[in-house]
Amino acid sequence: MNDIMRTAALPADNTAADSEMRTHLFVSGSDIFALGHYPNNPIYPGVLIAEQFLRLAEAVAGKVFGGPATVAAIKRIQYLDAVVPGDVLELVASVKKSSQDGLEIALQARAGETVKTRATLLCKPGMRPASEVTAPALPAAPGERTIGHRALTEILPHRYPFLLVDVIEDFQAGDWLRARKVVNRASPLFLDGFPSSYPHGLVLESIGQAGIALYFLSRDGSQAVDIVLGSICDAELISDIPFDAVLTIEARIERQLANGVVLSGEARIGQQVVSRVGNLIAMVDPR
Repeated sequence: MNDIMRTAALPADNTAADSEMRTHLFVSGSDIFALGHYPNNPIYPGVLIAEQFLRLAEAVAGKVFGGPATVAAIKRIQYLDAVVPGDVLELVASVKKSSQDGLEIALQARAGETVKTRATLLCKPGMRPASEVTAPALPAAPGERTIGHRALTEILPHRYPFLLVDVIEDFQAGDWLRARKVVNRASPLFLDGFPSSYPHGLVLESIGQAGIALYFLSRDGSQAVDIVLGSICDAELISDIPFDAVLTIEARIERQLANGVVLSGEARIGQQVVSRVGNLIAMVDPR
């Protein structure tokens, strides 16, 4: 099963050198993602490819540094073609350059000769700091713009178990949206075992879904259509995210496109920012 737990333990098939690693991803329509991304039209989630890239980049950087390494930032991920059931992807990671900021790793995911996704990630030696666990604030009383979980399926095309926003707390159409996501281990995405912390790839998905909800709400409640990631740029993975926490997700519309939207956003635990996205492009699925 190509779930997030397989991602977390991603092995390399071979190592051409310390500066390059390769592995494969086998995508099946019986995988858990197909239930909710999207029903009857499954697309392998771009954030799960991002999570694969994170683990592979950290493995390459760890070999170069001679010890633990973590991805500190996603400089750019471009999604060039949809990954669908039946695809077998080869993932390749190699060192792009080294600087005082860290080690840049270039990655590709390709099916045969077709490049599906490519990325540049920035790695640093050592472990990512842990988030400070704070007692979650009690939810505010619902306001006139609060949208509960049951109504989210009228706005978003995502479904269980890949609907990764729990409640929309407030929003201003065309501008910003604030949502809530409870982080716990009760998810079939962790069927093969529990990661030590909540995956940043899923946090990026929550930020993206919050932004897509804002996009649809800003179109006067137009019926949801399938949306695919075009790119993620300038994302910071600031600290590890503990389970049994409440994430506040904020998304902003930076620019409307003819067939999509440019978003930015962040995720917080209390007042501590754990992840931030400078630029996320979401586009209507052209298939």
